[in-house]
Amino acid sequence: MSSEEVDKMVESIISNIETIGEWNQVYQDFNGLLGYHDINTARIAQAAFDKGIFFPAKLYRNASPEVRDQLLTRLFDPACEEANHLLLCLALQGDEVVQEAFQKLERNPLPWRSKLYVNPSVYAHHGGWHFDEQGNCSSLYFEKCYTMLPADGGDQAAKAGQLLEQHCPHCGCQLIDVLRLDGLDERFSFLGIDGVLNIPVCPNCSTFTEETFVRYGKDGRSEIVSYEPPFDTENYCSEAELLEMSRNQLTISAEAVPKHYASGGDEVITIGGWPDWVQDAKFSTCPDCGQNMKFLAALPWNVLMNGSEGTLYIEICMDCSTLCLFHQQT
Repeated sequence: MSSEEVDKMVESIISNIETIGEWNQVYQDFNGLLGYHDINTARIAQAAFDKGIFFPAKLYRNASPEVRDQLLTRLFDPACEEANHLLLCLALQGDEVVQEAFQKLERNPLPWRSKLYVNPSVYAHHGGWHFDEQGNCSSLYFEKCYTMLPADGGDQAAKAGQLLEQHCPHCGCQLIDVLRLDGLDERFSFLGIDGVLNIPVCPNCSTFTEETFVRYGKDGRSEIVSYEPPFDTENYCSEAELLEMSRNQLTISAEAVPKHYASGGDEVITIGGWPDWVQDAKFSTCPDCGQNMKFLAALPWNVLMNGSEGTLYIEICMDCSTLCLFHQQT
């Protein structure tokens, strides 16, 4: 799309902002522009605020300081009836003013807190950031984002769905390196890995298991630490499906894509950037240091195996060389 076409679509979204909560064309247009064109949402946020619309929260990603302050004024009303939506909208903006406000509300909750399931610190995770008890804030995602698309497979910096010789001790399914990333490639320099990062998993059990932890080394060797399916499971992945997956021609994009690329509406693998959660945002705790892990990648299973459901999310603790993999689906 040309810049003129993007501007025209933004105007259309603003004119029809009342319908965005109906998950119709306006909603799809907004996500497409955010994912593929990284639009500034300030004008859309103003239009949404003027109409009292606070969903989806991504509308407020680039909200002006004036809109931000008006959202905070409403939130700090002890009788606020829309705290859930306001916290999400503000979390997506996440500047220093919002961070300070969230910490204050964490320490001194207002009456509306009793109607919520979680504290402001959990809402911050939906905005991709975290703060600890000392008030230190950190990002939970990487600014750089790449995708994998069908191509000739000539670029080997990233591979998906490669078969391994080992089999799962729980279900017998053949294990895969769901991702292999060449840390020496400039595109993955943000990972700080001096070698190949292999990410093994059982493609069958991972859809049932709450979390799978993997430790990786600079020599390219990775080891699954632990995973425990909640029940004895059959192997639902046929040899033909695994072979089809391993023969995919998915290739890493030559250039970075917008960090919200996963929100565009297509099923795509993303490495880095911002996750498009199927359910609620989830940032696992590193089993070694106890810190929140950082989002690394998302792989919709249907991209690798036709007819599969859900998305595999991968998070990383770079200090401890530890990965966490978990599955979400509707």
